[in-house]
This record gives sequence, C-alpha cells and structure tokens, in this order.
Amino acid sequence: MLVPTAPLTSIFIVGYLIAGGVLFLALMIDRLHHYIRELRIRRKSMEAIKKQGPEDGKSSGSDKVKALEGEVTTLQAKLKQLESDLETKTKEMDAAEANAVALRKQSEGFLLEYDRLLEENQNLRNQLESLEQSPSRSGNKKNT
Repeated sequence: MLVPTAPLTSIFIVGYLIAGGVLFLALMIDRLHHYIRELRIRRKSMEAIKKQGPEDGKSSGSDKVKALEGEVTTLQAKLKQLESDLETKTKEMDAAEANAVALRKQSEGFLLEYDRLLEENQNLRNQLESLEQSPSRSGNKKNT
C-alpha cells in the first residue's frame, strides 16, 4: 500500500511553524524578563539617590533623578508594548495550533480515503482481470 508524502510534509511544516512560534515567544519572554530586571535595578538606584539627599549638589542630583525617571517611564512603555506583543503572539500561536490540529485531522481523513480508493481500484482491476481470463468471454472477443 502506498503512503502519500504530501500530507506528511504538511504535518511537518505545521510542526515547524509551531516550534518557530514557541521559540519566538520564548525570546519575547526573555527580553521582557530582561527589561523588568533592568527596571528594578533602575528603581533601586533611583531610591538610593533620593535617600542620599542633596549632598553632592542639588542641581546635578535632581537632573539625574529626572533623567532616571524619564528612563523608567520609557522602560514602562516598552514593557507594556512587549506585553501586548506577547499576548498577540500567544493568540496567533493558539490559532496556528488549532489550524495544525484541523490539518492533521484532514490529512488523516485523506489518508483513509486514499486507502479506500486504492483498495477499490485493486478490486476493480481484479474483477477486470478475471473477466478477461474467463474462457467464454475471451471466445466472444475473438469472434468480434
């Protein structure tokens, strides 16, 4: 019995797409973790600067604090953007998995139908061969 390779390759392709999506999400999570950790470090340093007070000069310390606050705001905006990107990619990955399951079921149905058609074809060939080999039919064919 012959097995078609087209449905199998489509299953592999879907598997590769899912694996790629998972790797992309892992990368996004890693970057998100990095930004959160960086944000924590910046907040701690900002609190330490605020606790020191105006010992080193009021204007330079407040400038640094303002710069750090601006950086914190920027990082928070990046964090929100990455979280929304992560949610979008998660939804896309779920849709791709659902599509992969549907394609897998469809390919299984195609394989069953293909096997049935192969069996039916073989039965018809056997019937045709038996009709051609029967002596009464072969005599009639030679006379016509």
